[in-house]
Amino acid sequence: MTCCLNPVCHNPPNPDGTLFCSKCGTRLVVLRNRYRPIKSLGGGGFGKTYLAEDIDKLQEHCVIKQFAPQMQGTDALNKATELFEQEAKRLQQLGKHSQIPTLLAYFKEDNHLYLVQEFIDGQNLLTELQQQGNFNEQKIKQLLLDLLDILKTVHQHKVIHRDIKPENIIRRSDGKLVLIDFGASKQLTATVITQIGTTIGSFGYASLEQMQGGEAYPASDLYGVGATCFHLLSGIHPWELWQRQGYGWVTNWRQYLQQPVSQELGRILDRLLQEEYQRRYQSAEEVLQALNSETIPVTIPVAPVFTPSISQKKPIPIYLFLIPLVVLMGVGTVHLLGITNLLRIEQKSAESYYKEGLEKYNNKDFSGAIEDYNQAIKINPNYADAYYNRGLARSNLGDNQTALEDYNQAIKFNPNYTQAFINRGLIRSELGDNQAAIEDYNQAIKINPNYALTYYNRGLSHSTLGDRQAAIEDYNQAIKINPNYAEAFINRGLIRSELGNTQAAIEDYNQAIKINPSYALPYYNRGVTRYDLGDKQAAIEDYTQAIKFNPNYALAYYNRGLARYDLGDNQTAIADYTQAIKINPNYGNAYYNRGLAHSNLGDRQAAIEDFRQSADLYKQQGKEKEYQDALNRIKQFEQKP
Repeated sequence: MTCCLNPVCHNPPNPDGTLFCSKCGTRLVVLRNRYRPIKSLGGGGFGKTYLAEDIDKLQEHCVIKQFAPQMQGTDALNKATELFEQEAKRLQQLGKHSQIPTLLAYFKEDNHLYLVQEFIDGQNLLTELQQQGNFNEQKIKQLLLDLLDILKTVHQHKVIHRDIKPENIIRRSDGKLVLIDFGASKQLTATVITQIGTTIGSFGYASLEQMQGGEAYPASDLYGVGATCFHLLSGIHPWELWQRQGYGWVTNWRQYLQQPVSQELGRILDRLLQEEYQRRYQSAEEVLQALNSETIPVTIPVAPVFTPSISQKKPIPIYLFLIPLVVLMGVGTVHLLGITNLLRIEQKSAESYYKEGLEKYNNKDFSGAIEDYNQAIKINPNYADAYYNRGLARSNLGDNQTALEDYNQAIKFNPNYTQAFINRGLIRSELGDNQAAIEDYNQAIKINPNYALTYYNRGLSHSTLGDRQAAIEDYNQAIKINPNYAEAFINRGLIRSELGNTQAAIEDYNQAIKINPSYALPYYNRGVTRYDLGDKQAAIEDYTQAIKFNPNYALAYYNRGLARYDLGDNQTAIADYTQAIKINPNYGNAYYNRGLAHSNLGDRQAAIEDFRQSADLYKQQGKEKEYQDALNRIKQFEQKP
């Protein structure tokens, strides 16, 4: 049998030898004359998945993922393409592990991208739970041993999965577990900031830092492991508890178990399920050690973690997280109240569409989610939450203008919708209308004066408009509400540095480091300030710390090179510039300054090559002044005998 690959066809099976689909008339194909699709396995917003036969391997089964996004617009398409390519890259990077699917091929054919991967013969753990009932403690311990061994390899490659849940863990026929679906994964060194409303992960299994700001660390995956263990032990989806308690359920999860677990396993799960990522285990290896030790420590220390950095010295926008929930901010803590109170509608069908939209959004089918929200709104035109969440989905597709209109509607039908005001403010800020953004933040503060995030984002807009004093006052208020708000300390430090109050700036960076000793950015910014004060050696020490916590921090290597160059250490400066270029091959300034260092060492040819490379990059980047300067350097060398 051959399955039709037309994305809009229902893909009926067609007998072998048939040339055209009996349903839609599309020509039936064998991809690359090798991969024959035989069954549709489902699909989402980005395309469809098929079971296939590999003709070159005696009809061995494999899986074809077809990229056929249901979206419009260049930005949305580029973003979808990036996610699809990302999964292929992760599989290529990780697929040598026996418990991660192997990438077999990635290619374009008939204007569609295709990813072909190993077929895993088995069933996922959610199906196993439904068929066999709740897991016992021994089964959970074996699950942890197998899954953590896979995650150890994943994290060693500096990849975060970001969507650990029972559906993404398959038990093969030999009993071994396989981790699938790397479409949501990301590199450890990627920026912690995501676009407005973007949240990668599944409701109930995703950690607070993923839901709140798009951050992801090894400890974020470990939270998903803990939530998965709870689900399999109790038979209760964590999302069900989250709707009623937010993250409060992680403190009383034991009461939902039909059979108690040992103190040892309980302590491990307690630590995996910590709300604050710093208080969880920081590596899969650490959990494995706890599992294999006779005594398990009761205390939960704060340990250093891999913290992604922001690659430039500027304010950090923290975007309101995607969540169809009411958000209550206490001092330093985010508490989430479930959507139960938000679904006070009379028409059950509208609620049903709304919930289906949430599920599709959770599966990254943003176009499908929008269709469901459209239906909910058609039935209930006053459905504020449907407008709000449709706005989030549209933001994910890069359509900020229609998202703005949805937030307008959400506010129209719920004038006290704090999150809608904040997200509308964020979009207005992105569109360059910071004054209107400030007005939205003002309204959000009027509704909820104890929400640190709103003050923080208003501070960003004030800073963009040049009102530094107002920005400082906003950061002061954010810090007053949340004394552990590292980003607010960092941004306040930036403004204080710009105002010439360098000592106060350094104190702010010190405080941010105290809050999170593994956060590369405050070390970097403190290094910049110390460099400006002339303390080059102290600046080098700070840049070194920033690099320690973010080995791919090109700016830190570059600035450390500048400081070493100023101290006359041209050779180590060259090494730093070289590393910056390795991380960012388009770093024109790094080539230029490496050329200066080569010149100081008398290496004329290397200097000319660097200046030429910098000139080419400056020209491509439209930096005319820098381009002419690089050309002048080359002329100076060429004029010398």
